[in-house]
Amino acid sequence: MRTTLPVSLGLIVIVPLLLPDIASAQIVDAYFPPLGTGFGDLTTEPEQIRTLEHYAPQGLRYGPVRFDASATENGGYDNNVSRLVNGRGSAAFVTSGRAAVVAQWQHDQVHADLGVDDYRFVSQSIQNRTNWTAAAGGIHDFGHDQLGLAYTHLSLVQTPVNLGALGLSQPVPYQFDNVRLSYTATTHGRLSFIPEAQLSQFHFDQITPSEVQIDQSYRNRAVITEGITGRYDVAAGQQILVVLQGIEIRYLDGTPGLPTRDSNGASGMVGMDFGLSGPIRFRALVGYQTRLYRAALFGQISTPMAEAELSWSPTRLTMATLTVRHGIEDSAFENVVGFTYTSAQIGVRHAFSRNIVLTAQAGLQQADYSQTPQALNNTVLTQVGASQAVYTVGAGAEWLMTRHIGWTFNYIFSSLNTVGAGNVPDHTVMLGLRFSL
Repeated sequence: MRTTLPVSLGLIVIVPLLLPDIASAQIVDAYFPPLGTGFGDLTTEPEQIRTLEHYAPQGLRYGPVRFDASATENGGYDNNVSRLVNGRGSAAFVTSGRAAVVAQWQHDQVHADLGVDDYRFVSQSIQNRTNWTAAAGGIHDFGHDQLGLAYTHLSLVQTPVNLGALGLSQPVPYQFDNVRLSYTATTHGRLSFIPEAQLSQFHFDQITPSEVQIDQSYRNRAVITEGITGRYDVAAGQQILVVLQGIEIRYLDGTPGLPTRDSNGASGMVGMDFGLSGPIRFRALVGYQTRLYRAALFGQISTPMAEAELSWSPTRLTMATLTVRHGIEDSAFENVVGFTYTSAQIGVRHAFSRNIVLTAQAGLQQADYSQTPQALNNTVLTQVGASQAVYTVGAGAEWLMTRHIGWTFNYIFSSLNTVGAGNVPDHTVMLGLRFSL
């Protein structure tokens, strides 16, 4: 289940519930701000927004510093833990811990948080794993301009339900590091500019334990992103956005005898943020994205690019959200350099009473893989054109017994459909107890 939290810049941030392996073209996207926003601010960093929403209790305060922490124990059943055809089910237990600290002064703001999720499957121990994330950031307000800096580390896994991932019988562990810097320069009128730069690195570990050590090092890569956003304030809370970005991808461990998958890309988008006024909140960017590979054999991938988020509050107790994204993503397969994907999710959150919240969601993720170049026909790298789709639907509830103790219930059904591989359904149900400061 995904819910949303509106923030002061008119953005809608999607917050994933703690369920194993919710489908995503790129899981790390959930940890970063939407396009066209600065870095380091509590109101734009999704991980911090998730933290602040997660900790509805007051936490501990010492002057300008606030400290929050929570622990959750979830138990339930997953009827297809491996997310493969004829996969087996298992009782599942997920233990989670979160800690965050925020300090705010007149012109400065810093924050840091740490999260750990430990997954244990009673009859499928090969699927056991521990994910953890860490993030830190801050901003300095010069009075007119603003400097933002943020860092994120993710230690996660990929499973077959993730678009573009390998269909292996156990999770693929990987590390992701990202550092990002932005500077918001405002003019004396309504126009402002946000130059930005990001450096990211993916590191994929060997899959252990297994009879055959599968080396994933060919997926290790560094990604450099630079860009600039032009923002024009039409009215209070309403902005026109123009976003230009360049991206350079360099693979760090090439596969001998295979052409490099290094590439350079660029994208341009234009859109509007309609802010937080009224019951309808809307933000949309559309444009075009292209990626040119250094190996002429792979050529070029180009596609329209879009990012849209809509929130509607028909009453003060109910909020419905819709998110849509389309773009280019990297593949886990050595013979597929990249693919285009489309994702759409709709969610509803309703405050049934003062301390009971009900949620529902549905989602679709679609990936399209191009056929490999003719030069690779009749080789081990031959890949026919294919597509992959993941459908999800779910419901959940949260009962806050006190400010510090709450129960959660979540159910989700997912169906992975891949051309030539058939349909892979999965049902997961979890009941959790959370303690918070």
